[in-house]
Amino acid sequence: MHKIFRVFFLFTSLVYAQIKFDADFESGNLQSVSTTDSINYTLTTVPDIGGRWFYFKITGVKNRFIKVNISNSDVNRAMYSYDDENFIRFTEEESPQRNIFQKTFQLDTVFVAYYTPYSFSHLQQRLNYWLANPLATLDTLGLTDHGLPIQEMVITDPFTPDSIKKHIWIHARTHPGETPSSFQLEGIIEKLLSDDDVIGFYRQNLIFHIIPFTNPEGVFFGRSRTNFFGVDVEANWDKSETETSTEVKILKQRMLEINSKKILSVFLNLHSQVSSFATFWIHVPSSTSEYFYRREFQFANLQTSDNKYFSQTDYSFSTLKSKFPEGWLWNNYGDEVMALTYETPYDQYSSGDWVTEENLKQIGWRTVYAIAEYTELSHPKYVLLDNKNASVLGAWNVGNTGLEFYSDNFYTAQPGNGESKIIYTTDVLEPGNYDIYGWWPSDPSFAANTTFRINAGNDNPVIQKTQQTNGAQWNYLTNVNLISASQINISIDNNALGIVAADAFRIIYRGRVTSVENKNIQPADFVLYPNFPNPFNPSTTIRFTLKERQKVSLRIFDPLGKLITVLLDEELGSGTHQVIFDAGKFNLSSGVYYFSLSTPFKTEAKGMILLK
Repeated sequence: MHKIFRVFFLFTSLVYAQIKFDADFESGNLQSVSTTDSINYTLTTVPDIGGRWFYFKITGVKNRFIKVNISNSDVNRAMYSYDDENFIRFTEEESPQRNIFQKTFQLDTVFVAYYTPYSFSHLQQRLNYWLANPLATLDTLGLTDHGLPIQEMVITDPFTPDSIKKHIWIHARTHPGETPSSFQLEGIIEKLLSDDDVIGFYRQNLIFHIIPFTNPEGVFFGRSRTNFFGVDVEANWDKSETETSTEVKILKQRMLEINSKKILSVFLNLHSQVSSFATFWIHVPSSTSEYFYRREFQFANLQTSDNKYFSQTDYSFSTLKSKFPEGWLWNNYGDEVMALTYETPYDQYSSGDWVTEENLKQIGWRTVYAIAEYTELSHPKYVLLDNKNASVLGAWNVGNTGLEFYSDNFYTAQPGNGESKIIYTTDVLEPGNYDIYGWWPSDPSFAANTTFRINAGNDNPVIQKTQQTNGAQWNYLTNVNLISASQINISIDNNALGIVAADAFRIIYRGRVTSVENKNIQPADFVLYPNFPNPFNPSTTIRFTLKERQKVSLRIFDPLGKLITVLLDEELGSGTHQVIFDAGKFNLSSGVYYFSLSTPFKTEAKGMILLK
């Protein structure tokens, strides 16, 4: 790594009756402090484009009540920490309105920030940790005016030729105060470096170019939205050579280098916003093209599917402008690069959930799968079936208009007696437990009783779904068990009361049903029934029958596979048992959840729908 030149901090350090305010450290931002009674304090931050970001230390506050107003910010329940590492959000009582916090602190020293800080030094620690993995490499693209490196981490499979891969660019912290974007990026990196068959396949087919800080000077010096010299790096992409910031010159040069070999497939510009919802800034077709507009929607819809913190109603729209990086890409490469700005909030999502480092990382995990689904990467444990994988019989129309379908097109058939049929077929899949999802565009004229017939060896469920609603998302259909290696077939026909749509399916491996050494000698030791009612709100009953007395575990998982709770973990006798799952105890949003029953010889999972 290049040498970082020594710089000097110019931050405020003010003392009031043994209470001291100090921002003389990395990313610190505090301009002035005033008080009339050593209890009520008014603070201002160093402004650039607005004065949102603040980060400072207070000492001398143990067992002392203080009330602080950050006059030129817009924070909703800031964060505090006693060790400058583990940050906690002020409660509603402690922060009764924007820009205000009031509290009697338990320790003498406390750090306060707009959101959990993510400094340049912290990034270097994380990079050193990630670079222990041989799948990640790091390069310095150039140095800023104060000698700070703009770093690129590349994650891909080094043993697969780069010539066959698509290129993905993700960068963050152009506006340095937008620290939630760094935790989202951490989730992306952690998922990409995970030891997982599906993720390994993605690394064989994609090269991820990750720029953690596009504006390291702004981060280092505690700016809100500019670099050290007050330049908004985000809106600097259409300037003359002399007016272009060093940061933008470095980023442009690297993208030109990549695109000279193979043009980027996806460009993601990670930001954070004060509004209480996540969003994509989708560029209206009058400033791009109808095709580009549709592809932006397809990517956004894939990101919001399976994502409790982000819904389709959260999208924002703008005219694409040349001053932004997406505008520069459009002017140079047109619709070849799917380029979007992705914003996460500081306080709450539209679901009402509060933003945390953990759920920001979960959004990052989903981003990885959305990129893979957008680039149509299909793996035997994460199968994508599109119309390219279908056998079409009878009269079907091909559609390619609208904003809700997957990939290039979809099929529709007028209602009839079943003579028009489409069959989607996988390759031979290994034995195991699989979830099946369907994707379709929705329309009021579509059938409310479209039938999906699944053939999965000895498991052949028939499911009916309405296609009048729930378009542009992965809709859970059913869970199946493949007892032996075989194909899964999904068929749709036009025996319905309305137009039938056929578009895409996703099949996800959830685990082994029976261990290899026991599957031929162990009888089926339990039967797991569908939960009832389903959909449910707030509680549902899970029922199962044990063939004999044994140890059982019953667990609940969220859509991303994270454990919510363990309902049972004990030895039970033979016979039928039932357990009530009360979702109201866990503050869950509407969506698909999973219950999994395990014994020493078998594991089985089923999906259930919480509908509030």
